[in-house]
Amino acid sequence: MKPTQRFGLSILLVAAIALPAIAYEYPLSSTSLRNAYMLGNRKDEHTSEFLALYTQSLPMPQTGPHVSVISVETPYSQVVELGENALNPDIQGTEEELADKKFPFIVRVEIDLTDTYGPTAVNSAVLGQPIPSFERDFDIQLVQGKKIPAESSQVYLLYSDGAANILQISGAVIELQYDGDKIDPDDDATVKVHTPDDQEVEATFDLGHLR
Repeated sequence: MKPTQRFGLSILLVAAIALPAIAYEYPLSSTSLRNAYMLGNRKDEHTSEFLALYTQSLPMPQTGPHVSVISVETPYSQVVELGENALNPDIQGTEEELADKKFPFIVRVEIDLTDTYGPTAVNSAVLGQPIPSFERDFDIQLVQGKKIPAESSQVYLLYSDGAANILQISGAVIELQYDGDKIDPDDDATVKVHTPDDQEVEATFDLGHLR
């Protein structure tokens, strides 16, 4: 092997050793906080490509509700989003502010209404049609070998344009928050959704390749 080839190989080996492991991290180090915030503040294709890794879109079923999107948010990705949404970025100030923050692990499941699940238009005051009970209808579990209990849950209704004076609900997002200490960084995280018509929908996220 020529000397120049040996030198080039040495650089590659050193670079490989120096690169930080890309994996779920909790709690976040000061370096990770800074890097995540700066990545978000770039607000370019690198930011979009990074955040896209945390979302999976699912096909429309033949019948029943459409579980259209399942996503997760790690502490790292949450800081990326903070940087992306910052109007007046302050890296040092944000790092100090977030240094002791307890970030949850977040799961979001988007459910779209269909012709066979839920009313197409709802105005309870006028039509008397009930809003679907999304939390009751859908059993959502986060599994890493065993089920991880959620700390809290919240439902956000989604609306689309409808006729005048009619609230047209198109679906909902169910958000569940988990204790970050209970997430195993060395295991896949699978989100399982059981629908009211007994369909099973799931999405698996490799935490070894997510930050």
